[in-house]
Amino acid sequence: MSDIFDLKSQLEITIKALESKIQTSSEPIINRYLDKYQQVLKIIESGASNESVRKLAMKLLNCARGYMETSSDYQQNFLIEMSKTEKLVKELH
Repeated sequence: MSDIFDLKSQLEITIKALESKIQTSSEPIINRYLDKYQQVLKIIESGASNESVRKLAMKLLNCARGYMETSSDYQQNFLIEMSKTEKLVKELH
């Protein structure tokens, strides 16, 4: 079972991976993903209820899969981290 602390830690890792990808990519979708992840981190840091965090975090689900439909390189670090984050989101209660 995942908790908010685990999610926060993984979000920070994923955000860094997305920022790194942005340095080498001009794909606008990466910026949109980064915005979504930053919004969830911000609501966690604001002290919002677990239910509020969970509802916003649900918007992260399937982002990695959506990107993989447009790319043939599935082993990119940011995708691996996004997948880890999505797993934690699915485990939130």
